[in-house]
Amino acid sequence: MAEAMLNANPREERTRSSLRQIREQGGIPGVLYGKQTGSMAISVDAKELKKILGSVNGRNTLINMNVNGAKRTVIVKSLQMDHLHRGMQHVDFQEVSENTKIRTVVPVHLVGTPIGVTHGGIIQHDLRSVEVECLPSQIPNHIEVDISNLEIGDALSVSDLNLPPGVKVLDHPHTTVVGVANAKAPEPAGQPEVAPEPAAEAQAKTSEKE
Repeated sequence: MAEAMLNANPREERTRSSLRQIREQGGIPGVLYGKQTGSMAISVDAKELKKILGSVNGRNTLINMNVNGAKRTVIVKSLQMDHLHRGMQHVDFQEVSENTKIRTVVPVHLVGTPIGVTHGGIIQHDLRSVEVECLPSQIPNHIEVDISNLEIGDALSVSDLNLPPGVKVLDHPHTTVVGVANAKAPEPAGQPEVAPEPAAEAQAKTSEKE
């Protein structure tokens, strides 16, 4: 699994003005969590973090973090975004050990074109990511799902996933990951049609009433 380097600076103040100043100077405020060290307020360079998040492993990249000369292996645990300005506002890092399993989320990638699609079906991708448990070095970039043999009406669930060695999926085994549905929805059942009365009969009934 790919690794990255990232320098972090401890921060003492946690006021709004101090957080704003960090962002104005090109940094991102954050917190580093570890079982042995507890929590530590830090800041990291926004460009370097963005580069890591844009790599193949994304948020699951193992990061060798340097905090005042101390080395720690971490991953991004959570990320707060400002969707209005499309910028990162805050980041949480989790310290990990190479011998201790962790839980994280990895994306599900579909591979192939289902047979059912060639017959008019449509793909329904219900589960786009799964929660996994494994050692940090075993975190997959993604989990591939071959959907080439799916006919209309077929579906694959979590229990059908082919997982790398050492990786366990925590989602319910019967949760549907992907399926192929019929693109043409059945017509809704309604009231039986009533044939309109011929004009002559309708006129005769009107005459009788008069």
